[in-house]
Amino acid sequence: MKGIIVFLGFVVALAVGVGAVRAGKPVVPAVFVLGDSTLDVGNNNHLPGKDGRPWANVPFYGVDFPGGPMPTGRFSNGYNIADFIAKNLGFERSPLAYLVLKSRNYLIPSALTRGVSYASAGAGILDSTNAGNNIPLSKQLRYFASTKSEMEAAWGTHKVSTLLANSFFLLGFGSNMFQTNPKTPAEVAPLYAILVSNYSSAITDLYVMGARKFQGSAC
Repeated sequence: MKGIIVFLGFVVALAVGVGAVRAGKPVVPAVFVLGDSTLDVGNNNHLPGKDGRPWANVPFYGVDFPGGPMPTGRFSNGYNIADFIAKNLGFERSPLAYLVLKSRNYLIPSALTRGVSYASAGAGILDSTNAGNNIPLSKQLRYFASTKSEMEAAWGTHKVSTLLANSFFLLGFGSNMFQTNPKTPAEVAPLYAILVSNYSSAITDLYVMGARKFQGSAC
């Protein structure tokens, strides 16, 4: 059932997004993004330290970005998946990265009007995936929970609940999980069971915190 809800969320986003672009206004109040390098728009560039961390600050990243060429924190030559989906929902591009917003002291204004991206290159469904070199799914959820608390302090519980229920939640994890190779066939089923369990729990946690509209992938 959760997979159906996630898929339908994607279909609805594409359908209403066309109308949003034509009308020139967003069809959802905000977009919240959790994921890996396919969605990261700058979080990894603001992680402490350098060794071993995937950074998108080299010249070929952003070579085709509008207003560029310049690296933007995206692991892409231009827009990434989060940008295209946000644009399809009526926004200019993906919401800014959580760590960027924190550094600018602009987290809550963005969260209330546009959304936040917690995505981090190298992140996986498991904390052990590229451990120490990214923001794993579990920590992205904690960052969102903290953001929600700050939003409620600034705007009130009822208004924030309404905003989150109408916002769009984009999740994209899975590509880094191929680095977790089972050593024997007997280890495959337990690994997949853990991945499915953790991903399902993450979606449930977001639902409990007020999210209702999802698009998710795990590939």
